[in-house]
Parts: sequence; C-alpha cells; structure tokens
Amino acid sequence: MKNIVITFACILFLSGGCATMRPATDSEIFRDHESIATLDKQLTAAQGSEIDVLAPAGFARAKKLFDESLGLARKGKGSEAKRASNEGLNVLSNAEKEAEQVRDVMWEVLEYRARARKAGAPGLFKEEFKNVEGRLRDATRLVERDEVNAAKNRRPDLLKSYSNLEIKTLKEGTIAVAKASFERAKAQKSDDHAPKTFRRAEKELNLALSTLEEDPNQVEKANRHAELADKLSREAEQISELARIFDRREYSYEDIVLWHHEQLAEINKPLGGSLNFRQPHRMVVSSIKGKISSLRQAQKDDLGIVEKQQNRIRELDAQLDDVRKQYEGRLSTQAKKQAEKEHLEQEARQRFEYVQSLFTPEEAEVFRKGNNVLISAAGFFFPVGGTIILPQNFGLLNKIVNSIHQFPNSRVEVSGHTDSIGSTELNLRISRERADNVAKFLKEVGNIDPSRISAEGYGESKPVATNETEDGRTRNRRIDVLLINR
Repeated sequence: MKNIVITFACILFLSGGCATMRPATDSEIFRDHESIATLDKQLTAAQGSEIDVLAPAGFARAKKLFDESLGLARKGKGSEAKRASNEGLNVLSNAEKEAEQVRDVMWEVLEYRARARKAGAPGLFKEEFKNVEGRLRDATRLVERDEVNAAKNRRPDLLKSYSNLEIKTLKEGTIAVAKASFERAKAQKSDDHAPKTFRRAEKELNLALSTLEEDPNQVEKANRHAELADKLSREAEQISELARIFDRREYSYEDIVLWHHEQLAEINKPLGGSLNFRQPHRMVVSSIKGKISSLRQAQKDDLGIVEKQQNRIRELDAQLDDVRKQYEGRLSTQAKKQAEKEHLEQEARQRFEYVQSLFTPEEAEVFRKGNNVLISAAGFFFPVGGTIILPQNFGLLNKIVNSIHQFPNSRVEVSGHTDSIGSTELNLRISRERADNVAKFLKEVGNIDPSRISAEGYGESKPVATNETEDGRTRNRRIDVLLINR
C-alpha cells in the first residue's frame, strides 16, 4: 500500500511539473536545433538577395517549412522539427538555383527594374510600381514551372512598364518639388512682396516644363531648371515672410534700416568689437569682411601649426622605425608583430587623446571605434530651420579641421542629424544641407582633399537621446564627423 501511494505521488508531481513547464523561446530553439537556426539565417539572406521575388513559390515553401519546424520544436518534437528544417534548406537551395535561371532569362527586365527603383519609383508611384512587381512575380513563377518561353513573352511588357516608371519618376520627381514650392510662394502672395524673385522662379519652372514638352529625354536639363525654381520660390517665400513682419509692425524705412543694423551687429558679435553705423554701409560690410578674413588667416596659421606637428610625428615615426630595424634581427616573428601592433596602438591612442583634448563637452563628444574616430558635435549653432554656417561656428570647425589633419589617410563622413520637431521631410532636407555646408567648409577652408569627404543627412532617424526633453533634443541636433582609418 505504501509503494502505491508513493508511486501515485510521483505521478502527480511529474504531471504537475509538465503542466507548468515553460515553452522554449525562439533563441533557445535556435541554440538547440542547428538546422532551424541555419534555415532562419539563410531565409534572411535569401530575402536580401530577392529570392522571394525571383523564385517566389520556392521561397514561400521554404518559409512555410521553417514555421512548421519552429512549431514542432516548441512541442518538443525534435526529430520531426529537424526533418522539416532540413527539407526547408533543400527547398531554399533549389529556389536559389531557380533564381539564377530567372536572372539569366529576365536580366534586362531586372536592369530596368533597378533603374526605376534608383529613380525613386517605389516611393513616388507606390501602387503603380506594386502592380508591375506583381506582374514580374507572375513571370518568375512561370520560370519556376519550367514555362520559360511563356515567361519570355512577358518581357516586353515588363521592360516597357519599368522604363515608363523610370522616365515618369525622373520627370515628375524634381519638378513636383519645384511646383509645390512655387505654389507655396504663390499662396503666400510672394509676387507682391518679392516680385523679382517670384518671377524668376516662375520663369525657371516654365522652362523646366517646356524642356520636357519639347524633348522628354532632356530630363537632366529640366531638373536643373526645376532645382533653381525650387530655390528661388523658397527665397521669395522667405522675403515675403520678412516683409509681412515689417508690414504688421508698420515699419518705416528708418525702422527697416535699424533692424538691418541690429542683424549686422548680431553677426559681428562672435567676431568681436563693434560696428560704426555712422560710416557708409559699404564700409560697415567691409569691416565685417575684414574680420572674417583675419579669422581665416588665423585658421591658416593654425593649419601651419598642424603641419609642423605632422612633420614632427613623421620625424618620430622615422626614429621609431630606425629603432625597430635595430632590433628586428633579435625579435621572433610573433614578437615583431606584437611590437608593431603595440606601436600602432600607442600612436593611434596618442592621436585620439589629442583630438579628444581639443573639444569642450559643450562642443563635441569624441569616441573611438576601433581604428576610427567619431566627433559628435552638438555645439553647432544654426537658427531654427537654417543651414548656413554662421561665424560663431568657425572655432568649432577649426578644431574639426585640426582633428582631420591628425589622420591624413582617413576618409571623412559628415552626417547631419536633427531632433523630431517638424516634418520628417523637412528635417531630412535640413540635415542634408547642414552636412553639405560643413563638408564644403572642410574642403574649401580646411583645404582637405574633396575626394576624401562625403556628406549625408539623416534627419531625425538616428537620435542619441530622447526627444522628450530640451537637453535630449539639443544632443540630437548635431553634426557627426566620422574619420575612417584604413
């Protein structure tokens, strides 16, 4: 009787334990089932290679087998899960082979498709592009079913559709932006307050439209007119906004001139000294230009100091090289590699620490990422919505130039970032223009080889802090300069 009770208690314990057993997570399944983890990775890679487009039936079958294997593994059916995942790997391998056949059959279609995507057709004509993509998948399914001739018969229609989308996007993309800017300026009655600029914008927009009407292939020429029309429309809108402010405040000519003096005085503040508005206007402007010229000369002097430091570094390198050669014969191969590694690491650390010492916490944070150096500068000052480099940023820019000269073989990636205030499109444009202007300063004032420098804007997409606080937004409004060392 005692044995029966004990046995019954064990059964209850085991059944209770099973009832409360936690199901395995995906990460645990991937750890314990190598074939499932491999299938997951290969499905992701296949999607990146567009196997889901080029061999849709095979890809869908492999994905279904992956989901089936996961479900079986969760139920503890390990052998069945392994069978399903191995079958999925075989199906995916066959799908990749079928995709290669599709690339051979549809290579020209795929080239035209790539051109339409590069032009921006998926974003500008989403539904139309989606429709053509569906027809492409229908054609690739025919190849999967060995109906190659039937797939080939669909090539002319697909070529024409993707080509039309590319041309349509190139025609309407830039011109659509210019039209929108012009209509905004028109709605703001810019033709009243800025008639010359407004008429120039209208003329350039009409030239863009007429160029395409006369010859649809003159897309590049039409886009140049459209870009200028967009620029002039925005300028007219800004002039109108300022003019309306003057109207609302009932400014007289005297008030406007005094306001202008205040702006010049504000610009002059970082340069030091005061402006004498009792002298002719051209003399005031000449005074500011003189201060800026002096600042640029000082910057050139700083570059001279940097060059001397670089020469000193090269001398030290030569001395270290001589010392290394003296002991080369005594060092083993492994010891030589270690010594070289330590030398390079010490040199890189010294240069990084020097760059780090240049900036105050308010100006920038400097990070080391392997051999690369990131200068994350939140200390730039731009007016709200503004992108022009102001004089008060010259000191920070000089330090960035100095830092770049410490790594003469580096590539320089300038990236602009904003907080989340304002529209995504506006923030993206502002960040791109700010990055472009900083890159232009580095090339033209910093005398850095333009081939080393690239610029990009990311808008609000890469925050480093929360946008819920002013401090966080300030940190997000930054220019990052990444020095990529070979």
